[in-house]
Amino acid sequence: MTKKRFVKDMDILLEKIEPSTPSFVMNQLYQVRERFIELSRRRLVKINHSIMQLLVAKHLIENGCRVEIEYPLNGGALMADIFAVREKMFVWRDDAKDAFLSEMHGTAENEETIVVEVETGYVPPKAALTPGRYRLIRIASKIARYAGFSHFFSLATPHYHVLQIPNAILQQVGKRDKAELTNLKILCDAQYFSPPIMYDELATAEIHSIFVVNVDQTRVLEVDPQKYRYTVIQAEGIIQM
Repeated sequence: MTKKRFVKDMDILLEKIEPSTPSFVMNQLYQVRERFIELSRRRLVKINHSIMQLLVAKHLIENGCRVEIEYPLNGGALMADIFAVREKMFVWRDDAKDAFLSEMHGTAENEETIVVEVETGYVPPKAALTPGRYRLIRIASKIARYAGFSHFFSLATPHYHVLQIPNAILQQVGKRDKAELTNLKILCDAQYFSPPIMYDELATAEIHSIFVVNVDQTRVLEVDPQKYRYTVIQAEGIIQM
């Protein structure tokens, strides 16, 4: 029954967006659908997460990307929710990393890569008394672990959930507060130890954008992390306008 519901919900979403979506985008989304169904049969995905992945994939395809979902990184040690490739839009300043990524993903010299991780806001029962800390550590670990395997790294979240992004990681690389990083490392060590989150990963990993996903309206808005954080702070009443 669960598998049938997965396919039904996926198809309802595709039918909903098809009238306003170019055919070349729909063709790629139907390929993504087949991948999701295969993964669902193996009980590797859940529908609420997959629906968000599909909407973000649609947004990326419409903006010139080709996409894959549940894409292996670092020899399969990590699985990216969404992996995208597009023509380079910016001059990449780190030639060594650029060459490393091109070789890893088999991309051309004029292409750049994007990894997007979808966060639904789930908190396990073990973190019932510290949900905010759990989410902050999870977000820190996601950015630290995944950001080094693509030119750009982003998080996607539903519009009703607030991402707990550590302040230290939003600071410019090379100018991050060492005390904040050390404290963040201690927090991560308590939750992740196999493998551990490395200090250098926290010090250098960057998040480049946030996709805010409104599933009800099948809309995706990409925003700058600093703008997202400022908006959240305003919404929580910490800053008086």
